[in-house]
Amino acid sequence: MAAYKLLLLPADPSCPAIGLDRLAERLQAIGLIGQPVPLHDGLFYPTGDRFLQLVTFLGCAPMIELDPPADPAELESASIEGRFCHIYLTETEQLQFRADAQTRTARCPQCRKPEPDWEALIRAWQQDPVKSVWQCAACGHAGRPSDLQFRKTAGFGRTWIEIRGIHPSEAVPGDALLAALHTLSGCDWNTVYIKE
Repeated sequence: MAAYKLLLLPADPSCPAIGLDRLAERLQAIGLIGQPVPLHDGLFYPTGDRFLQLVTFLGCAPMIELDPPADPAELESASIEGRFCHIYLTETEQLQFRADAQTRTARCPQCRKPEPDWEALIRAWQQDPVKSVWQCAACGHAGRPSDLQFRKTAGFGRTWIEIRGIHPSEAVPGDALLAALHTLSGCDWNTVYIKE
């Protein structure tokens, strides 16, 4: 079963990957994450003591579960399904594309016109990132598929902070969290909401 996720990633796809040890150390220092917990699909981090000050939940009374289940068998399934807020950290040297199954049509960053063939562009980019280029049919703007705009439903990155258990537009990173990430990476950060 897929889980709802809030992804944080550098806004500039050319931003180098941040080592996971450095990233985890910084996020623990500011109180976003706690100590790692091993699971079948890697380490997850429970929310830290300042999580609710660093991530702003929107709406009148959001229903969020911060405590992981005590039973190990239930913990595995609850993590996969995103039944409680917890964090995974990933980084790769190669740029990756992640998207929601219901991703909105990509748009040109220059004129904002829709790019109807965006899925084919992404597939071509995944097969050969170096040679993959794109040009807007409406305004002529040229660039890479990673320049396309997806309105918070997809993104390109090398470093990902994945907060499971957050529904689309239910929460946003606060200014203090974004400032800490900028200081660590030298880049601004974006948010993406997906279910995967």
